[in-house]
Amino acid sequence: MNLIIQHILDHNTPAGPQAECDTVRLQWFEADRRILRKTSTGGRDIAFRLLKEGQRLRHGDVVYADSKLLIRIEIEPSEVTVLSPQTLPDMARACYEIGNKHAPLFLDGDELIMPYEPPMFAWLDAAGFSPRRDRRRLSEQLRANSAQGAGGHSHDHHHPHSHGHHHEHHHG
Repeated sequence: MNLIIQHILDHNTPAGPQAECDTVRLQWFEADRRILRKTSTGGRDIAFRLLKEGQRLRHGDVVYADSKLLIRIEIEPSEVTVLSPQTLPDMARACYEIGNKHAPLFLDGDELIMPYEPPMFAWLDAAGFSPRRDRRRLSEQLRANSAQGAGGHSHDHHHPHSHGHHHEHHHG
């Protein structure tokens, strides 16, 4: 069975009483992709064409439902770095420093979470953030522009001195 998914349904979409439940497992970095092809745990070929602005697959999303079949998204847990800033200034400093490095950042309650990378972990430790390793689902990514459907931003870095590089950033 080949399915093309173009819309994310409500989490509470009911399955038919005899419906088979199937799952599409994703890594955290696949959840933002607009076009994606995966095989469900039940062996179905699933093509995602999520072209509407602001659509992002989340853990538990229902992407297909009829009387015979319900397909749900599962974001697989990953190795992560966890920070637990104790004050608002500490939270702001952590977000600023991590954002400055353009690392993906997720929020889970009062904790900041990011994919585990040894150099970043070492830097956070040296900077006094007391990071710890864990295994969690990365699903609520923080955005530079958090308005759903709004365009991102871009900026150039210009320095009065030359140090051999120039880079541009485009987010969105």
